[in-house]
Amino acid sequence: MAIYETATKLANEIKSSKEYTQFKKYMQEVKKDTESEKLLTEYKMTQVKVQNFTVNDQKDQKRNLAKFESLKKKVFNNKKLSRYLNSEQQFTSMMAHINQILSQAVENDYK
Repeated sequence: MAIYETATKLANEIKSSKEYTQFKKYMQEVKKDTESEKLLTEYKMTQVKVQNFTVNDQKDQKRNLAKFESLKKKVFNNKKLSRYLNSEQQFTSMMAHINQILSQAVENDYK
């Protein structure tokens, strides 16, 4: 049972962390601003298209890259979105690091 208590404590620590509280705050700011929310959605969808292109999609890729660069400028000139994306990156990085720590604890048992 101690492992579940520890996991619950970790979950509470994550929820009260600076990274999560800032991420949540900036996410709520973006959600209150429909223009920013639309821009963020379009930016993320275009980002996925750029990342998932295939060689056969070169025409689309050039168009998607141009659109992505244009959206990227708009996004990072928008204070709300810039803060949101930076906080999202910090939170994601923290979670990845936590996952890495947990995985390393049992990694050698899989070899």
